[in-house]
Amino acid sequence: MTSRNRSRGMSSVKTSLVSVLFLFNQWFFVYAYQPPPLPFGDINFLVLSDVHSFVGGHPHEPDRNADYGDFYSFYEKLKGYCHDKKQADLWLLNNGNFLHGTGLAMEGNATSLLPIIQSIPWDGFNMGNHEAMYSAVLHDMRETLLPTLNGNYITSNVVWKATQEPFGERYQLLQGEFSTVLLFGFLYHMESSSETILVERIEDMVQQAWFLDALAANDYDAIVVLAHMDHNDPLVNEIHSNIRAHIDAKVPIQFITGHTRKRRYTDQIQKDRFARNIQPGGQFDTVGFVSIPKFSNAQTKGAKEIGQEFGHDFLNTSKTVLHNTLSLRNDEPLLVPRGEEITQMIKETQHTLGLDQEVACPGRDYYRNVSMHHPDSLWRLWREHVAPTQMFQKGEDRLMLVSKESFQYDLRGSGQNDAMTLDDVIAIAPYMEKVIYIGVVPDWMVRRLNQTLNTFSAHAMIPDFVLAGEIETYKTVEEFKLYTHESDVPAIVAKLQKYSYQGFQVTPTGKRSTIYWLDYVMSAFPCDGVKENEYKVIPYFYDPSELEEESSDGHAYSEDEMDEIDQSGDPENQHEEEDESKWTLPPGGYAGYVPGKGDKHKIPSSKYDSDESPAASISASATNNAHHSSVSDKKKRIEERKKRQKAIVKGFALTMATALLLVPVACGVMQLTGRWKDDDDDGIGLYDREEVRSLRRHRRRGGKGAAPPLKDMRPLGEIEIT
Repeated sequence: MTSRNRSRGMSSVKTSLVSVLFLFNQWFFVYAYQPPPLPFGDINFLVLSDVHSFVGGHPHEPDRNADYGDFYSFYEKLKGYCHDKKQADLWLLNNGNFLHGTGLAMEGNATSLLPIIQSIPWDGFNMGNHEAMYSAVLHDMRETLLPTLNGNYITSNVVWKATQEPFGERYQLLQGEFSTVLLFGFLYHMESSSETILVERIEDMVQQAWFLDALAANDYDAIVVLAHMDHNDPLVNEIHSNIRAHIDAKVPIQFITGHTRKRRYTDQIQKDRFARNIQPGGQFDTVGFVSIPKFSNAQTKGAKEIGQEFGHDFLNTSKTVLHNTLSLRNDEPLLVPRGEEITQMIKETQHTLGLDQEVACPGRDYYRNVSMHHPDSLWRLWREHVAPTQMFQKGEDRLMLVSKESFQYDLRGSGQNDAMTLDDVIAIAPYMEKVIYIGVVPDWMVRRLNQTLNTFSAHAMIPDFVLAGEIETYKTVEEFKLYTHESDVPAIVAKLQKYSYQGFQVTPTGKRSTIYWLDYVMSAFPCDGVKENEYKVIPYFYDPSELEEESSDGHAYSEDEMDEIDQSGDPENQHEEEDESKWTLPPGGYAGYVPGKGDKHKIPSSKYDSDESPAASISASATNNAHHSSVSDKKKRIEERKKRQKAIVKGFALTMATALLLVPVACGVMQLTGRWKDDDDDGIGLYDREEVRSLRRHRRRGGKGAAPPLKDMRPLGEIEIT
């Protein structure tokens, strides 16, 4: 090859390399600066609601494994993008209900949780009903949280009862570099709030002078309402109507609702297309993104055009989702330094409280929101194993009836090396509910109680009240000892009183829902190589002296307490707030709580050796307890009853068959005797009685002509008119 050819070849290679590098740089530039795929607008918001102390995320679920450190990092980077690239503000809002849910906020104690909440620079924070119930929490918030929020804790209708001063601020003007937002915060009508505060009726509050002045005397680009109430609560319309009545018809209004932990969005309120409503899930499963136009932009749009100026998105609280939404490179971390500090704070707090202790290795998942008959049902596990082994004693006919709202989370443990921690158990039953003994209740009354409490849930996957214990299709015992959770006592007592039940012994048993779940998983799902006694975990909130006092003092509810139960009464008459714990799966692409995710492992039968069924328990104790029938005796009685029922059915069938055979015989006899056609009632109502009878007599005599005319049948002209 000549030097000239080699030179040409080298030149060609260089040109190709330059072209490849140029294309790579172009691709890299486009990729590196790809904007986040969010519907940005004039004003933008990140919103959370009903986090319920899940600030550490959901480590067992890849689609919801982000914590507050990841969330803060996402906010900081997105805020920088909005400022630099969009010349728009990004506001950070929280719609309340941070208590309960995990071990960070047990039994109304927020001391360990508040520092984590304060680490986030919230622009607006609303009060939830869970916070409003505890006086100690409210005082802690006043001393720690409110000062750090600098006037951004908004309680438009919550005041201190003693002074009538607002708990936080009635409203706030959020003044950013590019926009000004008028912010309100409302709590729905709740009757069980702390004695230290008063939740004002919204219908009255919207008529107060301060509210009207806030709407009229300020210059703002849009209005945002933090409304801690369900998405479809009529109070949303009440607030909207009173706001819209005093402002321009095109001022944008954005509602942030919550309370029921669902994902919802409405593109108009009462046919007002300049008003929107979003509900961003709950238990830190969702980050809601909202964008709205400024008034200066909205007033140039018509009702059909304005829809393009509003936007929203629901983001799973997944590290991957947040990372991808920011369009970060694979090697670019999501966490910022401050986010790392928050994550570390959460882990240290959990460790200090012992919440990260491993307590069980289930090897599979159990879900709240699948049919009770499904093998992966948490409720089936509770009915068939948890309640019988933890609540029932051998040789006793016991039943336990609890609301389907008793348990708040799934039992997760299907992943490799995916052991349950103490915090995971608390998430299932976070309220430490007392187990209450109701009394000895007749069999028929228990059946009727179960039926009436579930009148409106007959076709649901999970009834409103779930019954655990052995109650046969046919009556085998006369009565049962009945148990329930403390929060379900009013509903059950009210129903039993309607049946004139007099045997109330409403007494605490010394057991708590969280503790009996913990005891069960530690015994039923031990980790490999660990003996049960070596794995005993004592929670920081466990007070044996308190439980012993409950179980031994024999205290039953007083007459005054029973009167209060009567007044709270039937659940059909209770306020909607009692339904606050309802949880439904968010729609769309949400992947949380879907059965079948992750590896499935069958639980060895050995793990259930201690989980004898009630039938087995009764059989084992039959020789020692003459009061209760053995299983074999029960089977004999059931078989005898079945035989009697079969005999009754067979006799009824023979009777009906005989009656059917006799019908044609009777008809034949009537034909032969002439009675078939000689019915004195024939013709009544259709023909004149005397005319029909006269015609029959004439035919029997063999007459061929017409019957002689009756006197009253003469032509009209022959009738004498007097």
